[in-house]
Amino acid sequence: MPLVYLPKRRGSLQVEMLAAPRKYGRLAYPLTRNLDGILAELDAGRPVLVLHNYGIPLLPRWHYAVVVGYDATADSLVLRSGTTRRQLLSARNFMLAWDNGGRWAAVLLRPGELPALPSATAYLEAAAAFEHGASPSDARRAFDAAVRRWPSETVAWIGRGTAEYRAGSLADAARDYETALRLDGANVGARNNLAMTLLEMGCRDRAREQLDQIRDADLNPSLRDAVLDTRQRLANAPAATAPAASAACSAY
Repeated sequence: MPLVYLPKRRGSLQVEMLAAPRKYGRLAYPLTRNLDGILAELDAGRPVLVLHNYGIPLLPRWHYAVVVGYDATADSLVLRSGTTRRQLLSARNFMLAWDNGGRWAAVLLRPGELPALPSATAYLEAAAAFEHGASPSDARRAFDAAVRRWPSETVAWIGRGTAEYRAGSLADAARDYETALRLDGANVGARNNLAMTLLEMGCRDRAREQLDQIRDADLNPSLRDAVLDTRQRLANAPAATAPAASAACSAY
C-alpha cells in the first residue's frame, strides 16, 4: 500500500500503520500485548491489525495481517493475510508468530468509539495523535467519549477543550479548561490554554488573572515558549470595550 510502504525498508513501520488511518477519519488504538484484547475487539465486531514474524531472530520475515474472527472450538483464528482472504491459523501458531513480532496489534475506531478494553492512558494518547489531523467535530467526538468514560482525567478535558477551541466554541472550550484545572490546578498547559481562550473572547483581565498564576521559572522550554506567546498577545491586545465582549466575560 503506497500510503504506508517504505521502499528502503521494503515494508511499513508500526508508526506509519497507526498514522495512515487518521487520513480517513479513524483513530488507531494500540492494543495490550495479550490475546484477550484481540478477542474482545472481535467480539465487538472490529477486526484487528497484527504484526507477525515468520522468520528467525537473525533473519526476520515481518508480515502484517488482519484478524477477522476466531473459532473457539477449533482453537484457531481467521485472518486476512496478504492476498489470502481467509487464512485459518491455530492459536498456537498465531501466538508463535505474534510473539516473534513483539505482540503488536491495533484496532481502528470511529470518532466517539471506545475500544472493548479501554485504557485511559493509551486512549488519550491515541486521541491526541488523532486530533492533530482530524476535523474539529471528529476530535470533539473522540474526546466526548473520553470525558464520559473518564470524567476525572485532566487530559480528557484539555483535549475536548482544544477541540472546542478549534471549532470556534470558545465559551465551551474555556469551561472544559476550567474543569481540567479543577481536577489539576498545577496543569500549566490547561491554564495557558484557558488564558488564550479568554483573551480571544475579549476577556483581557480574566486572561491576565490566569497568566499571573503561572511561574515561568517552573516551566519546561516548550511550555515556556507557549506562555510567553500568550503574554505577548495579552500585551498587544486592546482592552475589551464592546458591550458584547463585556457581556460574554461577565456571563462566562
